[in-house]
Amino acid sequence: MNTRRVTQIVFLMLFLFLFLQARFPYEAAIDSDLFLRFSPMLPVIEFVQNFNVTLLFLPALIIIVLTIFLGRFFCGWICPLGTIIDIAAKWIKSPSNHISGKYIKLRSLKYSILLGVVILAAFSINIWSFFDPLAIFNRSLAILFYPLITLVSESSLVFLTELNIFENIFFQIYDSFKLVFMPEDQFFGQQILTIGLFFVIIIGLEKLSRRFWCRYICPAGALLGLLSQFRMYERIIGKECPACNKCQTECRMNAIPDADIAYTDKTECIECFSCGSHCPPGKKPITYRWRWKPYHTPVNYDRRQFIYSSMASIIGLGMISLGFRNTAGRSQLIRPPGAVPEEKFLEKCIRCLQCVRICASNGACLQPDHIYDSVLELWAPVAVMRSGYCEYNCNLCGQVCPTEAILPLDLNAKQKLAIGLAYFDKNRCIPYLQHKDCIVCEEHCPTPDKAIKFEIKEIALEDASIKKVKYPYVVRELCIGCGICETKCPVPGVSAIIVTNENQIRLQSGNGTFHN
Repeated sequence: MNTRRVTQIVFLMLFLFLFLQARFPYEAAIDSDLFLRFSPMLPVIEFVQNFNVTLLFLPALIIIVLTIFLGRFFCGWICPLGTIIDIAAKWIKSPSNHISGKYIKLRSLKYSILLGVVILAAFSINIWSFFDPLAIFNRSLAILFYPLITLVSESSLVFLTELNIFENIFFQIYDSFKLVFMPEDQFFGQQILTIGLFFVIIIGLEKLSRRFWCRYICPAGALLGLLSQFRMYERIIGKECPACNKCQTECRMNAIPDADIAYTDKTECIECFSCGSHCPPGKKPITYRWRWKPYHTPVNYDRRQFIYSSMASIIGLGMISLGFRNTAGRSQLIRPPGAVPEEKFLEKCIRCLQCVRICASNGACLQPDHIYDSVLELWAPVAVMRSGYCEYNCNLCGQVCPTEAILPLDLNAKQKLAIGLAYFDKNRCIPYLQHKDCIVCEEHCPTPDKAIKFEIKEIALEDASIKKVKYPYVVRELCIGCGICETKCPVPGVSAIIVTNENQIRLQSGNGTFHN
């Protein structure tokens, strides 16, 4: 039991370590997206969509193969979301299995969700990533917990440095904290309420039963449960068992039935060993060992549920395909540099927001998106140029994407890749509206040959004098849509220069390009 807890903490610390590595400057000894590629859903969805599995998802393939022999050990020993749920359970008083057992009929729900997301994936509809435990945890860290912790910590340290007592010590602590943990700029993200609410609901479900999410909803858990039906590493009950039923009561997955405590539902057991740790003192009738002729635990899922799930998926496919076309909003939908074509991007992106996390160091350009046409756009990374710009000398988002929805680019290629095109709103731009010089946008334009140039015109003033004014314009062939002009525009509110996705170049999986 203690070994499992230590292992859980070690993997949680590893996840957090890799998460914190994703910052500018990115000098990682281990790829920061490595843990995200442990998700067992990744190779399955990849195979359903492309009839192919790449070595990119080798960590997940290892988990899948080991699950066939060991069972759902990933859920009980590795999954960071499961670890957080277990930690939260210490403060949330979950009901006993006798009370929460009324939800046991919901066990088939996770298989319905798994079947539904797989069917939708076959039609290139990516719903599964909203339910992926690793993506959920990374998403919540990136948008909610990390920004909140850094904001509170920095504010507290700044306050302490202003005190006369131990001023030098607190300055040293602050400098170390800034170097190791803090991004260059404090991140303030959009969609924080929806992402935070989703995470809170997952934790709050503990009030209904222990590991409610893992028992009844998680499609990754359902997949691992299917693979665990014939596992050979099993729970064995010895003859000296006093039949106290504590193992059944304490099982966090309710995998031990009341009728037969010697039986274990292999599809539900997560190898937490809680059953053995609660045996009466001096007695250890419960052991785990290899059994070369294992019994089979059938999956609790019948033909009727299969039909219902299939019908619901087809209906969901139709509902997702229909929707209000927000043409105005979509014109400003700018994906990160290196993003594959839009349909493929939404299919590959798991909404882990690892790219948003690393981009926050350079101005908070990337943000989790909201819905334009369908739910598929929710939480996918999008550039919001008014709040931040795409740093000219940064190509990190493609380096940390775990699924290659954003392809890695060398810096030279990235600096030449157009992700959008800027245009001036002459009704707001200072030179056009007030006939005064303003060269902020041109000064900040990072391209070697400025993409913003001036046309100098003479205008007659009210006193009959002549004044020369610089009127800016954008050179289409030179603009890469980095958005620094929109970010730095001094006009209050909506910028007078706006970047749209016109002229945007999206990369294919090969070396070719695709104009969106």
